[in-house]
Amino acid sequence: MGSAAGARRRRVLISVTATLVLVLVIFSPPAAARLAARGRPPWPAPGPAQLAAGVHAAGLTLLSVPGVLTRYAVHLDVIVDGKRVTVPAGIGLDYRGRRIAALYTSDTSGIVHVDSDSERSVFTIGQFFDEWQVALTPNRLGGVGGAVQRHAGAGARSARDDVVAVYVDGARVAAPPGSVRLTPHLEIVVAYRPGQLPVPARYVFPAGT
Repeated sequence: MGSAAGARRRRVLISVTATLVLVLVIFSPPAAARLAARGRPPWPAPGPAQLAAGVHAAGLTLLSVPGVLTRYAVHLDVIVDGKRVTVPAGIGLDYRGRRIAALYTSDTSGIVHVDSDSERSVFTIGQFFDEWQVALTPNRLGGVGGAVQRHAGAGARSARDDVVAVYVDGARVAAPPGSVRLTPHLEIVVAYRPGQLPVPARYVFPAGT
């Protein structure tokens, strides 16, 4: 009898504990976007619960219709450890709410669309990476990189290999990576240890972009 009662109490305790855990999971607020916590590529577009955080981090808003006064596109290539990283579709797009940010991707071509209702709008590649929620600093790209360290000895890697390099139309940019301003039909390359992979200097944009 005593053992049966004890068993029932244990089952009740387990049930109550499980219920409390479930309630906490359901009603806990979503975690804030952590730009350096996405690990190594690939980096998918932020999901519905994280999308607004990225757009807000970029200093942008989600609109019901795309802007019409300023419309153009740039092309982005991302290279990590000698391999190309896919720029995913859906960055800056709220499919559920049918809303759109001024910077967005509609496919995996690497084309970043810029649609704004202001002719004076200035956008940077850093804002796009904020939307994507992928860290972009002089020595960190997403979850790769870190403190730049100099190595000595034969076969050692140069500190220059451990920095994030940005190229615009084939020319390396000396300014901080995120500060590159977007203008029509730029070919932008963000690279971390590109290895022997060539850095493209131009991109043939489809008609109408």
